[in-house]
Amino acid sequence: MDKIGLALGSGGARGYAHIGVIKALIEEDIKPAIITGSSIGSLVGVLYSYYNSIEKVEEVMLDSHLRSALEMTGISRGGVMSAEKVQNFFKEFVGDTKLEELNVPVGVVATDFHTAESVLIKKGSAAEAMQASAAFPLFIEPLQVNGRVLWDGGLSSQIPAMAARQMGATRIIGVNLNQSLQRSASYDQLNPYSIGRRAIEALQLHMTRMELQEVDIEVSPQLDSTVFLGFGTFVKKDEGKKVIDRGYREAKKVVKEIKDE
Repeated sequence: MDKIGLALGSGGARGYAHIGVIKALIEEDIKPAIITGSSIGSLVGVLYSYYNSIEKVEEVMLDSHLRSALEMTGISRGGVMSAEKVQNFFKEFVGDTKLEELNVPVGVVATDFHTAESVLIKKGSAAEAMQASAAFPLFIEPLQVNGRVLWDGGLSSQIPAMAARQMGATRIIGVNLNQSLQRSASYDQLNPYSIGRRAIEALQLHMTRMELQEVDIEVSPQLDSTVFLGFGTFVKKDEGKKVIDRGYREAKKVVKEIKDE
């Protein structure tokens, strides 16, 4: 029997769609044996495995306290948050729990600052791992541990499917939050920030396409690509619910394919 791995991709506020995907899979009695997450995917994956309830994750992610904190970490807000501050914040939800103590095995993907290689974290503090995977450069301080500097997992892995295989998964469901680029305004009308954003989106798209080769079943919610790396735009409760619903509806579309295979 296949061991199902669920690879939750990177994508900032678009990651609320992961909640809807998991909700749809559970309704169809498709329960992942392994979860891997990159950036926002690691947050949703750890919270789900910790609470063992996707309804609780939805409640937490839509809670005003969490949404306010995520707004502070988003690009739209700017500023640097210390590693300690972010870790302490995550500990409010998962305490001192270690990854190996979670209900479902979770692998958290971060990126080595010096080598740019993808780093799969399977043991140790869940809060530290979440902080490392979500540490977007210049906005959240990277995690420094065992002589390594670790920051955002999305810099090296947009969909951590290979990480799921490394953990023993034989069939990978990959959630793609970066499936397309919307046509931008005329180049002459773009400011330097918009040009830089477009460049990073292009790199993300190409990285995603390469990683999809490791995915057996792709779930690609139709999401607004203008919601960039930060969280500020979509953490309004009603908008968060809309993104969750898009993830749910897209996962429902591919359930038959998952069951058939």
